[in-house]
Amino acid sequence: MPSSPRGRSGCLPLISLGRIGMKTAAIFAALLLSAVIAAATVRAETSDEEFRRGLSAFNTGDYVAALRLWRPLAESGEPRAQAGIGFMYHRGLGVGVDDHEAALWLRRAAEQGQAEGELMLGMLFYYGRGVPQSYVRAYAWCELAEIGGNADATLCRDAALESMPSDAERQEAFRLVVDLQERYGLRR
Repeated sequence: MPSSPRGRSGCLPLISLGRIGMKTAAIFAALLLSAVIAAATVRAETSDEEFRRGLSAFNTGDYVAALRLWRPLAESGEPRAQAGIGFMYHRGLGVGVDDHEAALWLRRAAEQGQAEGELMLGMLFYYGRGVPQSYVRAYAWCELAEIGGNADATLCRDAALESMPSDAERQEAFRLVVDLQERYGLRR
């Protein structure tokens, strides 16, 4: 019976080190790793380019094109595109007004620390649009947006804080900020 190229596991080896040697295998692995990194870099640049193309379309009022460009990015986890789509659903730009759908996209962006997504989600909680009305949650998301550098968030945060009727709610809001930071790794 002829000898089988299969190893002890019964599987064909991916690389036969006996034929090409360890040094050649190491070079091959390094080249393969370089190719994977280069592909990831090109994909990241492509994602950024696609986001910018969508932003350009949005800024010129071509909301259908912006949505077409941003949706695949948003579905793959791009927080700027998620916030953009959330805003479009909130305002009815290229889509019907749907604050529930807006809240879903804004939450995805906010949970990744996207400051505009945090602010808009906080505002939806403040007014109870697409989500249950909650000054506690409005405060927490607007506070995170302010910490993340969105100067417009201060007004939302302060309005939510002033709207809470009890110290217990304010304490709950302060705890929620810390909880969200820890849960989503939003420490800045």
